[in-house]
Amino acid sequence: MVNQTCPATGSIPDDDRYQAVQAQLGKPLSESSAVLFEALGDPSWRVRKQAVELVIIARPTLEQLQLLLELLRDDENAGLRSAVAELMIRTGSAAVPLLLTRLHDDDHDLRKQVVDILGQIGGKAVLPGLIEALSDQDINVAASAAEALGTVGYVSSAPVLLQHLEQNRDLFFRYNVLAALAKIGECGPLPPVITELVHHDLLKRPVYACLARIGNDREAVELLLQGVLSSQTGIVQTALIALAQVLKQLEPSEQTAVDIQLQSLLDQGVIEQLSNAFSPGNLLLNEAIITILGKLADPRCADLLLCALLDERLVTQARAALKALGHQAVAAAVTRFAGSSDPAERAVLCSFLGWQGDAGGTATLGTALHDEDSQVRAAAAAAVLRMPDPELHAGLVALLHDPDHVVRDTALNSLRSSDLVSPALIREAAAQLMQEYSPAQRCGAAYLFANLKDAAGLSVLLNDEYPEVREAAARAAGRLGMTEGCSHLITALVDEEPDVRIAAAESLGECGDSSAVQPLKLALSDQDPWVQAAVLRSLVTLAGREVIPQLLACWEQGDEVVQLACLEMAEQFDLPELLQAVSQGLGKREGEVLKGAIYLLSRQNGRLLVPWMQHVICNPDWDVRVAAVRASVVLAEEDRRILLQQALEREDNDLVKEGIRTMLRRE
Repeated sequence: MVNQTCPATGSIPDDDRYQAVQAQLGKPLSESSAVLFEALGDPSWRVRKQAVELVIIARPTLEQLQLLLELLRDDENAGLRSAVAELMIRTGSAAVPLLLTRLHDDDHDLRKQVVDILGQIGGKAVLPGLIEALSDQDINVAASAAEALGTVGYVSSAPVLLQHLEQNRDLFFRYNVLAALAKIGECGPLPPVITELVHHDLLKRPVYACLARIGNDREAVELLLQGVLSSQTGIVQTALIALAQVLKQLEPSEQTAVDIQLQSLLDQGVIEQLSNAFSPGNLLLNEAIITILGKLADPRCADLLLCALLDERLVTQARAALKALGHQAVAAAVTRFAGSSDPAERAVLCSFLGWQGDAGGTATLGTALHDEDSQVRAAAAAAVLRMPDPELHAGLVALLHDPDHVVRDTALNSLRSSDLVSPALIREAAAQLMQEYSPAQRCGAAYLFANLKDAAGLSVLLNDEYPEVREAAARAAGRLGMTEGCSHLITALVDEEPDVRIAAAESLGECGDSSAVQPLKLALSDQDPWVQAAVLRSLVTLAGREVIPQLLACWEQGDEVVQLACLEMAEQFDLPELLQAVSQGLGKREGEVLKGAIYLLSRQNGRLLVPWMQHVICNPDWDVRVAAVRASVVLAEEDRRILLQQALEREDNDLVKEGIRTMLRRE
């Protein structure tokens, strides 16, 4: 390690210096301080950080803290000062009395560092010292004290800060006091000094930022409106953000008067100011602008609000403000759409027109359905969902044949979702799609037939040459309910493709028709375990306890997929016979099935798991052992403690060990 009196360390590698520091771990600080205190000023951040950690671990005495504090006087080693400051901050309240004694030190740089540290430590104990430091002869110390009081954040310090704000005319100091008051954020009548300083050009922005937190009356609004009308962009932006915040804090009794006050600015160019201040990407500023535009509710605001729709973070707020403009907002959107060369903007305008649902947007949406850009056509197809115009709905049908798949899917979803489209038009669309060459298009026909509850149309698609179409038809048939689709689904249970059979089995469970029970029982002999699992779920849904014999047989004879389905059914339904069978066969299960069975029994009937705990906690699979450890809550307290301690002694997996220790700590 480097000689304590010689800070030059360039000749010793960083790793060697780090190891020298690490070697002090566990030693009393009286023995290691020479090495560790020197390492606090090491050129390597890594070495300094480790030295801080070891000093903290060693719990320095008051005398040792005094020695450390003296290291802050080193003007040439910024890393050393930073490390000591971190150490003091982490020492916390124990270091406060010592730090307070240094607030009268002759070294103003030391006083400033002490103030900064006290601000980071926080707590009421630091308040007297920081308040006293507001009067320090060195302006940097006084300004840092103001900043620290803001960080500490006690409301009780606000009156003292205001007093010094009046007395100390240094701009830097006043800037920090205003920032501190903004952090403390105590609302109430505005102090006279605040209303005076708002006219100081160099302090306008910090005053406005302060008003955002402490202003909650018309006087604060009036001061901020002056800033909104400023010719300086930065001041305008700060004032707008603050004004929006103050508007939220107003008493209800003042809201109406302030709204009238805002309206009076319409002839003073306030909308132009808001437009010029709008800055794409500046969320806080733009939210404030939209808040104020919503208060103004002037048609001239429409363009700016429509522009805000391009930022998805502002859409909800901008739409609410546009809603207040009614037809005028729609007219502005129509005009803007006609003149826009930006597909993204046209798409957003389509979404707005659909959301607004105003007939004034009908023609524009009709045009958008034929736009050259697919993004716009898709947005229009989604927007039409809320429009009652039959011509627009006919345009949706045309988009079902669009070359872009996103447009096609959007049009299909709108037709499926809208209650405004006539059944005759949906039937026409379904008939067209059923004749399409593309299997994906014919899948769309299945969804439309389901909306129409047209079992005949679905029966045709259930015999399609493509399995994906048959699967879509089978799933759609489940939406028909009861006997309408049941017969077609029963036929699909013997389809050559497993995915179709799975879809048919699941849909039969959704139909709720008890006539499907017997065909489903026959389908349990299917060779595909995933089909068997789907059949089993639907059988239990339709017949409940009637199918317990089939459940028990599947638990005994099925493969892993089927057995997991059995566990799932036992979780959802009251089936004590199945729980008993799960317990009896626990010794024959492995992997996911065993793990699932452990969790099931621990939740449903722990008594059935108790005899198996010694067996499962010794399982070769670590994740099964984890499950067993968590399920050990089913045991009596003393039995659980003995089981877990024995398991811990032989366990070699860290995750399982940690689980066991956690359970033991709960004892």
